[in-house]
Amino acid sequence: MVRNLVDRLFRNLHDGRQRKGPSRHSGTSRSSTIDSDLRPGSHDLMMIRLETPRLTLLTLTVQQMRWQRDDFARLEQALGLAPSGQKLEDELRPIVSRAISQMRRRPHHARWHCQWAAVFKEERRIIGSLAFKGPPDREEAVEIGYGFDPSYHNRGLATEAVGEMVRWALSEDGVETVIAETANMNVASMRVLQKVGFVITSATQRYLYWKVSGR
Repeated sequence: MVRNLVDRLFRNLHDGRQRKGPSRHSGTSRSSTIDSDLRPGSHDLMMIRLETPRLTLLTLTVQQMRWQRDDFARLEQALGLAPSGQKLEDELRPIVSRAISQMRRRPHHARWHCQWAAVFKEERRIIGSLAFKGPPDREEAVEIGYGFDPSYHNRGLATEAVGEMVRWALSEDGVETVIAETANMNVASMRVLQKVGFVITSATQRYLYWKVSGR
């Protein structure tokens, strides 16, 4: 994306340990597109599409993530979106590459490793990205990260997207809690999480740790 697209949450998305734990996919609205690069026959590989009043949130396949990393215009064309002239920041390329690797190694958890594109319906443009760090852990928790184009800040779009992603995650088998991390100076991300219903569980000198539960 354009420079400064992704906040600290998303930059740290794939740092640290990968979460482990069983998860089974429950019903949700999605298309029938399947990534041929992954093992065929797994329903987890079908594109998931979530709708909010202003946004479409959709999972990206391995091929689409390659385009996201290397040829953003080709990704927009494949998704039928208006060309924007955007490209992925160099510092985010390793994050996408690691996500691709995880999807290929663990196709049954692809939806927990892939990137999700946030498409602004009014302009038919990708304005943000969201993702989970991995499948549910032993405490049945998943961690979310997100980032949006600064020119679309202060319009409630990140709150709309994160709220829908949280609702989706909590509807999945094996998920009871969604957690998140923010830098303690990242007021914008704090407000998003607060509006969605997250509460602070712990803090360090640099970070705040949040959770919202489906219970």
